[in-house]
Amino acid sequence: MKEVLFYRDFKSFTGGQLKVWDYFNHVLHVPNHVPKICFSRDSSWDESNPWSGLQRYVVDSGTLTCPDILFLGGLDWLNLPEEQRKSSPIPIINLIQHVRHAWPNDPRYLFLRHRAIRICCSEQVAQALRATGRVEGPLFTIPYGLDLQCFPEPIPFVEKDLDLLIVANKQPTLGWLLRWWLWRPGRRVQVLTKLRLRSEFLRLLNRARIAVFLPNPAEGFYLPALEGMALGTVVICPDCIGNRSFCLPPWNCFRPDYNLKAILTSAEAAWQLLPSDSNRFLVNARQTVAQHDLIKERKDFLKILENVDQLWHA
Repeated sequence: MKEVLFYRDFKSFTGGQLKVWDYFNHVLHVPNHVPKICFSRDSSWDESNPWSGLQRYVVDSGTLTCPDILFLGGLDWLNLPEEQRKSSPIPIINLIQHVRHAWPNDPRYLFLRHRAIRICCSEQVAQALRATGRVEGPLFTIPYGLDLQCFPEPIPFVEKDLDLLIVANKQPTLGWLLRWWLWRPGRRVQVLTKLRLRSEFLRLLNRARIAVFLPNPAEGFYLPALEGMALGTVVICPDCIGNRSFCLPPWNCFRPDYNLKAILTSAEAAWQLLPSDSNRFLVNARQTVAQHDLIKERKDFLKILENVDQLWHA
C-alpha cells in the first residue's frame, strides 16, 4: 500500500480546490494506494471544505517528507525543505492549474527547475511551460473532467426563469457595469459577485438561459464555463487563454476578446439567437462536456500513478 500525501491551504472553495479534491478521490479508487492530506494551520473547516467529513485521511502538517508520493499544487512547494525541493528522495506529482507558472515574475516559476511529474490542466498550460525551457521532469496534459453526478438535473431551456446570469465573483466591478448596460425592462438579469457553496452556484447557473462568465484575464482552464455548458446555458466566456481548448466559437459558445465592448456585443448577439441557433449551441456544448468526463480524467491520471516509479527514475 503506497501513501499519497496531499497538501492544502484551504481558505474557500474554488475551482482549483475542487480539482485537487477530484485527484484525492482518484487515489481513493486505486486498491494499492491510499491518499492522505494535511492542511495549513489557518485553513477553513466550514461546510465548503469537502474534506470536513474525511478526518481519518487528515494528518498533521508538521512534515511532508514521510509518504511514498507527494502531490503538490501551486505554492505547496514552499512547505518542503529547500534541499528536498532540489532533490526529493520520493516522487512528486505536481498539478499545474494556471499559465502563470510560466511567468518569470511569478514565484511558481522558480519551482519549474525542481524535478516533478507535472500534470497540466490544459494544452495551453503545457505549451506555456514547454516554452520556458525550464521544466525538469515529464510533462503531461489531462484536461479537467466534470462529475455530472454532482449536478442538478438540467432545466429545459424554455423553462429557465433567469434570462441572464453574470458570473462576476472574480471581476465584480465589470460584472455590475455589464448589468447596467445589458438590463432592459422585462429582462431578468442577475449578477453573482460572491462565492457560494458549489451546489448553490450550480442551482443558480441551471436557471440561466444565458451566462456571461468573467474569469481572470489569464486562467489555466476556467471550469465554470464548462459547468454552464453541462447545465444547458448559452455560454459567453471571454478569452482567458486556458479556455481556448473547450470554448470553441461559434460552435459551442461565444468567446469574445476580453474587453467591455466585445463582451457586450456577444451578449446582445446571444439575445438575438433564433431557437434553432440556441439549440445548436447547446447540442454542441453537450458534446464538449462529454469529452471532459471525470472518469476519463481518472483513467489518465491512474496510468501516471501506476507508473510513477518508472517516470520518476527515467
